[in-house]
Amino acid sequence: YDKCCIQRRNSNPLLIFVHSRAECGKTAKALRDLALEREELGLFVREGGATHEILAEELPGVKNGDLRDVLQYGFAIHHAGMGRTDRELVEDLFADRHIAVLVCTATLAWGVNLPAHAVIIKGTQIYNPTKGKWCELSPLDVLQMLGRAGRPQYDTEGEGLIMTNHSKLQYYLSLTNQQLPIESQLIKCLADHLNAEVVLNSIQSLEEGVDWLRYSFLQVRMSLHPTLYGISEALAKEDPELIQRRRDLIHTAATRLETSNLVRYDRRSGSLQSTPLGRVASHFYISHASMALYSRHLRPNMSDIELLRLFSLSGEFAHITVREDEKLELVKLSQKVPIPVKESPGEPSAKVNILLQAYISKLNLEGFALVSDMAFVQQSAARIMRALFEIALKRKWSEITKLTLDFANMIA
Repeated sequence: YDKCCIQRRNSNPLLIFVHSRAECGKTAKALRDLALEREELGLFVREGGATHEILAEELPGVKNGDLRDVLQYGFAIHHAGMGRTDRELVEDLFADRHIAVLVCTATLAWGVNLPAHAVIIKGTQIYNPTKGKWCELSPLDVLQMLGRAGRPQYDTEGEGLIMTNHSKLQYYLSLTNQQLPIESQLIKCLADHLNAEVVLNSIQSLEEGVDWLRYSFLQVRMSLHPTLYGISEALAKEDPELIQRRRDLIHTAATRLETSNLVRYDRRSGSLQSTPLGRVASHFYISHASMALYSRHLRPNMSDIELLRLFSLSGEFAHITVREDEKLELVKLSQKVPIPVKESPGEPSAKVNILLQAYISKLNLEGFALVSDMAFVQQSAARIMRALFEIALKRKWSEITKLTLDFANMIA
């Protein structure tokens, strides 16, 4: 709050980045309450001024409750859960400098060009549902948010403030001084990339895979920082080209693909051959984990209930979570959708199932967050259903082939 007051005394617009939609409203209301308590509201909006009148005029058209509570005091919020009209109103008012302080999520830093003189990042930890724990913000997100500080044509400088733990101070100092190197992320998804190369016949043996890795960014980073990639200094000295490490990585990836029935891997000769399932995975960009799931559970006489349940368990939807404010609407939707959902609406897989059926049935959704999630589910569903259709077709299962094709046509 004190930092906000310092900026407002110089008539500077301010962006505050928080990391959840609920936190947007809480932070804006807390700042408004402090301004009222200390009788410093005049720093944010001058009573009787043009800005005060403009905000009062726009207030009746605001749909979001949190925004309606704070807008007349010169504060505003912006996140993907708001309606389009509310978001566009906030963007226009902030651009015209009628809003003094805008509390928003990182989507504004990436999607909308709204620079300010000063930026505050409130906290640097976000919950990662994939890992199931709190993680630090990615360096790209931090730099993108800080990049909003300093308005072209208006300011010669900008101010960025990061609120974080003292233990992370050195990390963020290094980040802002561009001292943190970019590391390879290839190992996480090596199996899927290897499968694509095998399908293209670019790699037909273990040794060709080892040679392929030699030209990757992973090889560059492993050579410079071997310990960071699990290679001891002694091994790095014995094998400066890291041939054995690359062989181990390709072998592990090939073994995973073989377990998922995506490639045929001969350990004696090292030959790699694609399978029909592998070609389907590569063509429709399906992960090997999802393909293994479909291969295990797809049956020739599945009902539509079982097929949608299998679809909703796809690894492509692993990051989808059920937010507290969505549960009531998901319960209502679960009663409207034509195909029963066995799981509780609080389960992520049930949410995916319900949203797909809501899209096909053209049901109206109230929450904008659910609309965003439904768009993602629909985009992924088209290729996943086509992949399931191809698997059933190759296995010559007529009943499930027709069912998956019907769903694929409904989604497309």
